[in-house]
This record gives sequence, C-alpha cells and structure tokens, in this order.
Amino acid sequence: MSSPQTPPKSPASKIQLTPREKAEKVLAAVFDPVDVIGKAVMGDLWKTFCETVQDAIALSLLLQIPSLIGKWILGKEFSGFDVCMQESPLGVNRYACFIIVISDFCLWMVLAGRVISRFLSDLNQLLAKKGGQRVGKP
Repeated sequence: MSSPQTPPKSPASKIQLTPREKAEKVLAAVFDPVDVIGKAVMGDLWKTFCETVQDAIALSLLLQIPSLIGKWILGKEFSGFDVCMQESPLGVNRYACFIIVISDFCLWMVLAGRVISRFLSDLNQLLAKKGGQRVGKP
C-alpha cells in the first residue's frame, strides 16, 4: 500500500540510459566546469587550446595503428630503425619494420604540422582582433 503523497513506483517510470548516454552525461559534468574556468582564464585562446588538444589526442591514437598492425600480423614490436637492422636482410619483417617506423615518423610530422599551423593561424586571428601586427607578415 502506498501513501497518498507518494505515487506508486512503476517500471515505466525508470529511464534506462545506454552506456553512451551515461558517458556523455559524465563527460558533460566534468567538462562544463573546466570549460567555464578555461574561458575565464584564457579567454579567446581557450577554444584554440581545446581544438589543439583534441587534434593531438586523435592523431596520437592514429599513431598507434602501425605499431598494432606490426604486433598483430608479425608478432613483433618495431620501435625504431635500429630494431629493423637486427632483422634478416632477406626477410619480410625487415621491410615491414621500415614501413611501420617510417609511417610512425610521417604521422608525427602530420601531428606537429597541424599543431603548429593551427597555433599560427589562431595567433594571427587573435592579433588581428587586438589590432596588432600579424605573425609572418611584414
């Protein structure tokens, strides 16, 4: 028996959230205060900083792909050219090692290039807003 002031609990009144929705709520609860503090401290640069961090995280995850391929297919971890030189010169593993190490290097170059170009373009926009001289322009 339920009291007249509390409605009876029915199974339909409970809302089941999917794991994705739960994760979104948790992330929103964490990032909303961080966003407010970041905007207060950094102002216009906060959005640029967040986008740069997101790029760095996404591209660093991409950096793991060639190493994972080497681990799964060949069963070895190739971390540098010195490891490649220890493989047999006539074996497939040596050339696969070179390809994996070079692709890691290229992905690092892309990551560095994106971070630097975003920084310079946003710095130019910020300086143009403030009435200063643009970077790289006479």
